[in-house]
Amino acid sequence: MAFIFHLTGENCTIPRAEVLAVLESMDISFEVLHSYEQVLVVEAGDLGDAPHRLGMTHGVYEYLGYCDPTYRDILSLTRSIIQRVSDGFAVRIKRIGEHSKDLKRDKLEREMGGIIGKRVDLSQTSCLIVGFLTDRFILGRLIHSLPGTRYPRRHPKDRPFFHPGVLLPRTARAVVNLTRVKPGEKIIDPFCGTGGFLIEAGLMGADVYGCDIDAEMVQGCEKNLKHYGIKYKISVADVRELWKEYPNFFDALATDPPYGISASTKGLRLDELYRESVKSFYKMLKEGKYACLVAPHVVGVEEYAKKVGFQIIEKHLDRVHRSLTRKILVMRKWS
Repeated sequence: MAFIFHLTGENCTIPRAEVLAVLESMDISFEVLHSYEQVLVVEAGDLGDAPHRLGMTHGVYEYLGYCDPTYRDILSLTRSIIQRVSDGFAVRIKRIGEHSKDLKRDKLEREMGGIIGKRVDLSQTSCLIVGFLTDRFILGRLIHSLPGTRYPRRHPKDRPFFHPGVLLPRTARAVVNLTRVKPGEKIIDPFCGTGGFLIEAGLMGADVYGCDIDAEMVQGCEKNLKHYGIKYKISVADVRELWKEYPNFFDALATDPPYGISASTKGLRLDELYRESVKSFYKMLKEGKYACLVAPHVVGVEEYAKKVGFQIIEKHLDRVHRSLTRKILVMRKWS
């Protein structure tokens, strides 16, 4: 069966990579059929719980077909799927960015509804037919709605312990998913801070471990993990020495080290902090497993990672503001 993943538009590459990483981690065989702006079409088996693991996907749809974004071709495609639509339905058109501005969404919705020939119930969502105006016109039937508002109680400001500068839950979840961690596997954040990655990993069923050199952060992280009912093992520790306690121990690693020179870095320069940290990351991971590292784009983490033996699988750029662009590296340990 083919599925459409309607991706969020906050980043150009992370949402697509997250979908593929989740399918891979769940051992779901798949083939990418089409990849357009905010729309990914994948042939796959049963998705199981995969949609509900995703952080940067709006919804998942049964794939009904695609065509050029013209009135004639869209209406022709609509005629071809009449037999696949139930008695109660609604038609919606979603325009991605500035694509096909000459096409009127309300006109398409009316004409497509008229072709299908059944009553268009605007309140009916049991059968929601959606057309995406992106590089092509992609047509699908809604299977899973995954609105971004599903994380309101996990916003950093709603946690018992808050510290500015942390990632939003959907981004933290995407980073965790990029590690390919599975439920029951062990994941560590060696710069755990307020626990954003550990919260998401714990809610997905992973066994979470964390540490931080700042005792206040560790105490705050514990409060947050307890708040969400997550079992954990965290401690005050220096990541550079942590591998001695956990050699070849973890199935995944996700972390976002501090960016400034402060007590939390023991006064180390950024380049020195990252260089020494990736050595420990490598020694803590099991062979063949993944680490996902967030870093400022000005730090040459790739060079440090390759030097210790990591293979760089993916690199994503995430612009925070004018003076800061983060890079998110997915690295795999090879012996």
